[in-house]
Amino acid sequence: MKTTRLPYLLLTIFGIVGVALLSYFFILETEDLSEGTKGENEQIELSKYPGVDIITNTMEEETYHKAIHYPKFEGEQLNHEINEYLESSQQSFREELAKKDKQRLKMRPANFYITFDIYPVEEQLYSIVFSEESYFGGANSLQSTRIFLADVSKDQSIKQTDIINDTKETREKLYALLLNAFKEHETYSDYLFEEDLKSWIDRKDNTFSNMYLTNKAMVFKFDKYEVTAGVAGMPEIELPYDQVREILSTEWVERLEIKGSVGNAEIDQPKEEVTEKETDNKGPAKVEGTTGKRVALTFDDGPHPENTVKIVDLLERYDAKATFFMLGSRVDFYPNIVKKMAEAGHELGNHTWNHKDLTLLSSDQIELEVKDTNRIIQEATGQIPSVFRPPYGATNKSVESVIGIPSVLWTIDTLDWKSHDPNQVLKIVQDNVKDGSIILMHDIHGSTVEAVELVLKYLQKEGYQCVTVSEVL
Repeated sequence: MKTTRLPYLLLTIFGIVGVALLSYFFILETEDLSEGTKGENEQIELSKYPGVDIITNTMEEETYHKAIHYPKFEGEQLNHEINEYLESSQQSFREELAKKDKQRLKMRPANFYITFDIYPVEEQLYSIVFSEESYFGGANSLQSTRIFLADVSKDQSIKQTDIINDTKETREKLYALLLNAFKEHETYSDYLFEEDLKSWIDRKDNTFSNMYLTNKAMVFKFDKYEVTAGVAGMPEIELPYDQVREILSTEWVERLEIKGSVGNAEIDQPKEEVTEKETDNKGPAKVEGTTGKRVALTFDDGPHPENTVKIVDLLERYDAKATFFMLGSRVDFYPNIVKKMAEAGHELGNHTWNHKDLTLLSSDQIELEVKDTNRIIQEATGQIPSVFRPPYGATNKSVESVIGIPSVLWTIDTLDWKSHDPNQVLKIVQDNVKDGSIILMHDIHGSTVEAVELVLKYLQKEGYQCVTVSEVL
């Protein structure tokens, strides 16, 4: 009996020790996770939209270009729902991509974009309207939309059928309102298919998932060809709240009227147009008569609520200037960071609103991408961007004729987005830098912050002055 008790005793001791160790490491992991959550919350508070951050994921591969923008919330449930949608959409794109000829794609890469618009309805309530687009060649791209009504305070999404009192009578009223709005619309009136609109209203499985709210109206966004001719695109019809009162549920009539049907006016309130007389709209002045070796550090795809701030601080520490080519969609979320950047004397660049390949867009679409970004940067800083960088470096004569400001590429691509290795970034700079180099990095990646410090130390040691890109052109 004695010979059998010892193994059991040892097993018991090892078991107790094992549980203790597992508990210890679990506690450590939990503490790390909680610290990470705190850090994320601190980033979110910097956003113009309380409780919501913006994440941008861009990628340039041999056979495709990808740009995905999506919101990040403080709660897990909303993030889970958004991530499920994103993964499903990306999987569909990957499956379609696998069917295409690889050699042809190498000559003309496919494109995949997910962008979103955010509409504050009331405090802690937002409409998130995703637009998805994929292009594999040919005349047309594939387009779709997905809408989430996000209640941030409860970490849950709201179904459209909770807002609309779905009865036969309310459907008839909604049809009449939509029909009238289409007929009065300057663009859509000639392209409406009334029978298709009626069929859409009468569908038994219609959950009105194409409806979202703003601070002033209920909006219906239809797919291309769903109720109109293709030339109308994806039509959006606004119905002011005073028109839709009778089709809303009692809860939502009260909820919207409590807010005066105006919601968060502070966020959506139009800003006064900034004119040249009111502000210095030319950005940092070009330094005249500077001698010695000069390089331009340039950063794409920001601003980022944490990494951009750290990079601006590093630049100040090394008495360096840089040029930031920013996405309008991100400037909209973080205007105060852009203001700080401008006040520090850095050059403001336009990198479009959504990071789309401009060579695939119409002149009107290109103009919208550029003008909207110029506008949002000017609203934040009083300065109009002085330079432009096309996403993926993709440009042609048609693009250049529309953008209206100098287009600037780069001479050194650090590939920081690909390696996420600060030492590898430094090596690329060391192997290629010379007087007048334009260095490309991305301030949305945490690893780039460390890389910037290594690069600044090296450039300073080698006698380089870091200036804006306009100063080396």
